[in-house]
Amino acid sequence: MAGLACYCGADMTDTEGPSPHLLNVFLRSETDKALSYNPNICLWDLYTGRDELAECDNSFQNRSEPVEYWYCTECRRIYEVQAVSCGKILRCFKYVSTPAEEYNLDGFEELFVLVDKEMDDIICKDRYYLLKDYIEKTSEIKIFISPDQKTYS
Repeated sequence: MAGLACYCGADMTDTEGPSPHLLNVFLRSETDKALSYNPNICLWDLYTGRDELAECDNSFQNRSEPVEYWYCTECRRIYEVQAVSCGKILRCFKYVSTPAEEYNLDGFEELFVLVDKEMDDIICKDRYYLLKDYIEKTSEIKIFISPDQKTYS
C-alpha cells in the first residue's frame, strides 16, 4: 500500500484497486514503437510491457529509472515519483484548461495517459482490446509535454 499527499491537501492512495490515483504515462514515440513492433498489440500488452502474441517481455518505455505517476482527483495535478527512491517527487504538473491552440506546440511530444481505473474497466470488457483502437477512441483529448519535459498542456 502506498500513498502520497497532494499540494492541495488531498490524500492519494492505492488502497482501492483499481486506483483512481494511479496513471501510466507513455510518450507518443513509445506507443508508436509498440505499434511498429506489433500493429495489433493489445492495450494490456503495452500496459504490462509483455507482448503475449510474441510471447516476450518488451518494455516500450524509454526510461532510465522506473517511475510512478499519481493523479489528484481534487485539483488534477499529476506527480511523477521515483519508484525506487522512497517516493521522491521528481516533477509535478498542473492541468490547465487553456486550449492547446493558444500554445506553440512545435517540439512538444504527445503523451499517452492510461488511468488505472479506466484500464480495469476496458480489460474487464475485452482483454484483447487493441492499442490502435484505444488511441483512435481517445484522439480528441491531447496532452503534450515540452522537450525539456517541464511543461505540459
